[in-house]
Amino acid sequence: MKKKHIVFQLSILLFTCHPIKSQSVKGLYVDGFSSILGITITEDSLLNYAQYNGFNYLALYDLWTVHTTYNLTTSGTCTVLANFIQRAKQNFGILQVGAVGENFFFFNNVIKIYNQQHVTLQKFDVYNVEFEFWNTNNVSAGNYYCTTYLQPGGYSCDTAGAFNYFKRLIFKVDSIANIAGVISETYVGWFNQGQAITIGNTVDRILLHDYISNYAGLYSYIQPRLQLIAGRNVLTNVIPIFSAEPSFMGPWLSTHNVLTTYNDIQTALTNETGTWKQYINLMGYQWFAYSFMPYNVVSSGILNIEGGEIVFYPNPASDYLIIKNTTLVFVNVKLFNDIGGEVNVKKIEGNSEITIDLSKLTSGIYFCAIQSGDLRIVKKLIKE
Repeated sequence: MKKKHIVFQLSILLFTCHPIKSQSVKGLYVDGFSSILGITITEDSLLNYAQYNGFNYLALYDLWTVHTTYNLTTSGTCTVLANFIQRAKQNFGILQVGAVGENFFFFNNVIKIYNQQHVTLQKFDVYNVEFEFWNTNNVSAGNYYCTTYLQPGGYSCDTAGAFNYFKRLIFKVDSIANIAGVISETYVGWFNQGQAITIGNTVDRILLHDYISNYAGLYSYIQPRLQLIAGRNVLTNVIPIFSAEPSFMGPWLSTHNVLTTYNDIQTALTNETGTWKQYINLMGYQWFAYSFMPYNVVSSGILNIEGGEIVFYPNPASDYLIIKNTTLVFVNVKLFNDIGGEVNVKKIEGNSEITIDLSKLTSGIYFCAIQSGDLRIVKKLIKE
């Protein structure tokens, strides 16, 4: 029986119709984080996107690259990360931030030390272990896991050897997480009954991939693995992972809400007749990953701001961008390129409209920062 219990406080999110529920994880994997951190416009874009869509947990990739840039083991050099985490928690409704890694050295010698040197609002709350022991392409002779971890550790280069390595890895990571009061979790795809019991006995929560393109099979795809996890006969925390990649749920997600998948799985589990379901605690959901998530909701249409509206169109855009302000407050508009360089500045007064000339800009991704008083919203713009 795990000894750590997570209780989330209710949090009101600005610009979202999906309030965070108690004990509900609404997670987003953030890929390419090293290219986001340190640039205000890209940080704001991520945090506003997360807030708008009701995410309360960010699991960060690329932290080793961040470490090589900012040295996360020295407090004086990594304030950019500490400030980002604190801002996410204080201003954008993020309740947990997780560090994603695949080896014990990373957690023990980098993330643990970073946490020891920072206050609670700046710390990582979750250690997320990602090691695909079931992936034959990675573990077989000559491939990445084999040459990097298995052979040097004396493990066989097959899925059995990879699981033995993984089992020891999650035990060690969970141990340092327990001491620090941090949540341990791991992402898993395929496993047998014995492996499911071992994993459930070790970590605080299991992130179970539900990577499928046919929405009709969303529950049936993970149902057999939920049963394997339930084989512990002890209540186990499970968080399904959905993928926004084009080969999986990306096309579906472009016209549906991020919450729908979880609600449907939760309903299906409730309707189960087997007694095994009493041992599964669905804690929420996780989406993979930020760069694949559609921006159509955030990037176009009408934005409610301080009692009025700002109309923002078209997006994608070719030659111009129109922004119309129907409020009675001043609004500053700044356009940035994807590396944070400012390319245009405008000021709108009440009930007025501006047109931003895009014709001389190269095709690509831009960010439009709209500020009204203390409120700042960032919208992603695609220039065709």
